[in-house]
Amino acid sequence: MSKEIEINGIKYQQIEQAAKKPMGKMAMMMLALGGMDYKSSNPKQRPMVDIEKEFELIQLKQSKLSRNDREWVVYSFNKLYKQI
Repeated sequence: MSKEIEINGIKYQQIEQAAKKPMGKMAMMMLALGGMDYKSSNPKQRPMVDIEKEFELIQLKQSKLSRNDREWVVYSFNKLYKQI
């Protein structure tokens, strides 16, 4: 059963998440040989916020997050929920 939420009068339904595929042999070899560059091995720390509540604040233009963090919250929310 997927979760339904309402934010600012709009209903959203949680998207069913597919199981992750195991990492392939080639990708494992790339990691073992150091094929990743510095930036991809050290991702930026994301804010520890409740995505649902912060998405609502963004919609109301009351969020205190930086632009990059707001974009990340919207992207993350859209990966988890779809509008119904």
